Amino acid sequence: MKKYLNSVSAFQFFQLIRYSTLILVGIVFTKTALTQKAIGEYETFVFLAGAVSFFWLNGLLKALLPIGLNTSNSKTNVFSALVVIQSFSLLAALLLLVFQTFFSSTLLNGKPVPELVLLVVFIVVSPASNLVEYYYLLKKRNKAIVIYALVSFSVQFVFVVLPVLIKNDIQLAMRGLVLSSGLRYLWLLITLIGNREIIFSVSFIREHIKLGLPLVVATLLSGSAQFVDGFIVTSKFDEATFAVFRYGARELPLAMLLANALSNAMLPAFAKKELLTENLGQLKQSVQKLMHFLFPLTAILLVVSKPLFPVVFNAGFQESATIFNIYLLLIISRLMLPQTILNGLKISKPIMVASFFELIINVVLSLIFVQIWGIAGIAFATFVAYLFEKIYLAAVVKQRLNIGITDYLPTRIFLIYSAGIVVIFIFAELIF
Repeated sequence: MKKYLNSVSAFQFFQLIRYSTLILVGIVFTKTALTQKAIGEYETFVFLAGAVSFFWLNGLLKALLPIGLNTSNSKTNVFSALVVIQSFSLLAALLLLVFQTFFSSTLLNGKPVPELVLLVVFIVVSPASNLVEYYYLLKKRNKAIVIYALVSFSVQFVFVVLPVLIKNDIQLAMRGLVLSSGLRYLWLLITLIGNREIIFSVSFIREHIKLGLPLVVATLLSGSAQFVDGFIVTSKFDEATFAVFRYGARELPLAMLLANALSNAMLPAFAKKELLTENLGQLKQSVQKLMHFLFPLTAILLVVSKPLFPVVFNAGFQESATIFNIYLLLIISRLMLPQTILNGLKISKPIMVASFFELIINVVLSLIFVQIWGIAGIAFATFVAYLFEKIYLAAVVKQRLNIGITDYLPTRIFLIYSAGIVVIFIFAELIF
């Protein structure tokens, strides 16, 4: 169990470094001579790449973890997963090329797709490069995960910010981002070849797609919320406003990452049905540890975000603080992990249904709330939709598996923390 816990911590560390790099890049950008419009172009570039790839990539990666290790020979099926993911990447890039006019006229308010050729290359190489950390996770090479995170994201940071610091050129920053992804992709190939992991399995691909497709649809429906939010902003506001929204819509820098890393790292364990009771206890214990760290940190950030945002970024991003505070409330739903149990036991269809309801609620409420509170209303809609999804999945787990929420969530402490966070949010918004 100690070795397993180390895997969880290493994967959480990786996600933390990934997110910290995004934050640091944003801070550097706002401290240079870049305009909000230029920053908005970079954010749109990253946003579009994510919009056409996030759902199938996340769904396939989640499906990989319970089935990725070939127990008969201690090899992984990562190369076969690479074939699947690379096929999806090429299809996504092709669809972007075909429907670029639609993206421009309908979703970008008439603005052209930024750096189209470069964006297509990014979509082709970036998704598959994510397999490196999953390979290390399956092999339980915890130290390798940590070293890889530090090296790869340090390279990305340098490649992205240097062109801005030296030439104030946002297009060169985009090229640096693509180059860093290309290097990660190259490292994946070197790792698989060097460890003789070039194993193609048709049976694995069938199982991967069978298990992954419901998760792909679920992620499309659930994860679409953030992209629907972004497209509502880009269709109604200018690039500067989009940059303000994106800089605020980042949640607690640790909550999503640590919760998702915990969930993903425990999927291989939940695949062992005979250890279900033990794993439920471990999940509950791990969530409680996260709560004692993340809820107090959230409270502090709620209080300091309004005065801190203009200092960390600049005065043009003052409104981002309110968006950020609303997204901080997502910690309440993030620490509810019924989907981990369902994913680990290969029960993926209820997750897809829950995600459908979440998407509908988010879109409807976003279109209503944006008329009342502007871009802050879009963030409020996301909070409501995410909370509904987790409550629905908890009900499914109870009904189908007879596992109550108290079996995997310390409910009393959770409710006290949640109520306290809501009160502090109201206080912070009214005072500042």
